[in-house]
Amino acid sequence: MRDLPIELISAVVQDVSAIVDLLHLRSLNRSYRELVTPRAFSKLHIKNSIQSAQNCLQIIGATSLAIHVREVAYDSRDNERFRLPPDNTDSADAVSELEEVLTRAFCGITALPRIESVVLNFWPSFLCQESGREVCENPFWFINRQLTLLHAIHHGMKTSRMTTLSLNNVILPTIGYDFVSSLTNSPLSHISVSVVSNAEVSAWSASNNINGSLGALLPPSNPTLKSIVLRSPQGAYHSLATRLSSFYYPSLESLVLENIIFDHMPSFDGVEEFVLRHKDTLQRLELQSCACYVPDLATDVRQWSTIWQRWAAELTSLTELVVNNGDHRYVLLDADRGYIPHGEVSTLVYEDDSSSLQVFKDSLAAGQVAVV
Repeated sequence: MRDLPIELISAVVQDVSAIVDLLHLRSLNRSYRELVTPRAFSKLHIKNSIQSAQNCLQIIGATSLAIHVREVAYDSRDNERFRLPPDNTDSADAVSELEEVLTRAFCGITALPRIESVVLNFWPSFLCQESGREVCENPFWFINRQLTLLHAIHHGMKTSRMTTLSLNNVILPTIGYDFVSSLTNSPLSHISVSVVSNAEVSAWSASNNINGSLGALLPPSNPTLKSIVLRSPQGAYHSLATRLSSFYYPSLESLVLENIIFDHMPSFDGVEEFVLRHKDTLQRLELQSCACYVPDLATDVRQWSTIWQRWAAELTSLTELVVNNGDHRYVLLDADRGYIPHGEVSTLVYEDDSSSLQVFKDSLAAGQVAVV
């Protein structure tokens, strides 16, 4: 393989995707190294371990490698479901050392001249440097590590060219972070935030009111941001203090909401008004498994039909609407079980909701646009 024509070597390299195999090819000779290096180092994978973070620092420090990095992904785990550990089985010293080296790694993204995307996946466990075992983390350390890495990445964004930030398994703070609100010149055009659900957080904290605002990690208002994804993939998410009134993105084109609970009545701080605030630019809107909050059984629901009708009348720039049929629901907050389905909503209400949604979709379809 060492003496093959360069065209054939290039074809071989393009057909290999596994990083381990690419690194083996890279070690064969100079031709392979020159062809493989841009592919092998276009994405850095950092595991939740001291050794992996140290390896990342070495790559960042090597100019010939750093120039090829376009994405940094932290602690990616396939097909794993998020669970907060029931017991504190970690070592405080090990966690502290891990946080220190991870902080240096993510502050170092400023040395990556072509960085475009950062993905942070938070899992409540780490690989112990001494034993090599996976160790469960105390929720305190889990949140502290989340705070540390978010601070580091926002520090790096001050001078970085990255345009995409994805945060997964985040516990939103009840009080906003200064390092987020102070980054007024955010370079991001896309942000995705996947939060830990109300049920998961409540089971750990024994409180239904710990959930922070959906806006806690959104960048300050700026003309750069074009796309937002707010997800709670493992269950409903609702904050009694949403606080979205200060956010306005004059270039926002796409908004995705999953398992997000809307407030009972519209307010300038709420999700419903946040959507309408971007009526002049919003082109794509996706709602998956969202619900409306109802304070108690004695209170009339505020129907989804009202929301569909408002949006149909005011979202004049919308060209694509994605809503699962039958996915618009109503929920109550139970002191013991968290958010539960409202079981006393009449069939007529659901029929009216579905009818209004269909009218909304038909009005978009009449404008030759995409409706799913």
